[in-house]
Amino acid sequence: MTTPTPPRTLLRIGVGFVVTGGLLASAAVPASAAVAIPAAGAQFILTNMMPVSGPPTPAERSAGVVAARTIGYSVQGRKIVARLYGSPDATRVSVMIGSMHGNEPGGVPVAKRLEKLGAPNGTAMWVIRNLNPDGARSNTRQNANKVDLNRNGTYLWQAKGISREYYPGPSPASEPETKAYISFLESVKPDVVLIYHQHGNGVDSYRQKNAGLTQGLAARMKLPVKSFDCLGECRGTLAGWFNTSQAGAALTVELPAKVTTKRVKRWAKAARWSIGYVPDVNR
Repeated sequence: MTTPTPPRTLLRIGVGFVVTGGLLASAAVPASAAVAIPAAGAQFILTNMMPVSGPPTPAERSAGVVAARTIGYSVQGRKIVARLYGSPDATRVSVMIGSMHGNEPGGVPVAKRLEKLGAPNGTAMWVIRNLNPDGARSNTRQNANKVDLNRNGTYLWQAKGISREYYPGPSPASEPETKAYISFLESVKPDVVLIYHQHGNGVDSYRQKNAGLTQGLAARMKLPVKSFDCLGECRGTLAGWFNTSQAGAALTVELPAKVTTKRVKRWAKAARWSIGYVPDVNR
């Protein structure tokens, strides 16, 4: 429910609004949340009323952040933040997700490196360092509800996992983290989404949507192309949902166990290449 607020001004910026003088709306936050949504000031929010975050801090602005959005909250109330680099009005859009499983942090330094490099000219690049902050805190694959977020999506979801480690949750998109990524990706309509996992050591060709993207990224990352079929059939995955419901292409990247500075630089450079390679679905 929207709380009455003082008069305010809406300024259109890309796919969102800046609201001055108070919040336009706020989404439900878990009762256990230990964080609070700001109650006043300029706010950047999505058009579908997802949770709000304030404008970039001075430090973020100096680092090239154009906008910062809290796209949702974890089970335990931790923010899931997406930061925008580049042009907010660009039709060529990418989303880079550093980590989805809490015990697979290898993509986080890649995400941070991408933030340092910024978006290629004329593009918009969203970076989400971590989709599963609770899992990262406890160093577990699952979220705080012991759900594998990469089995909790709506595409081919099934009620039983192959083991407790891959528990898909009580229903499709039952988890707040899953709801957050679905709402966000549907809103920003990226041309390409890269999701970093670890320890498979390869770029995933399983049910790939763009073979050239898979092969080109693998070559630039110096990783092999592999088909990660989830031991028979991938169900409830982020990539599966995106590739079957959205116009752009999502690709799972399985990093090796060993992550070095040299590799991170190479992998981030390859990720930036992917933004210009895929078709612009928003034209």
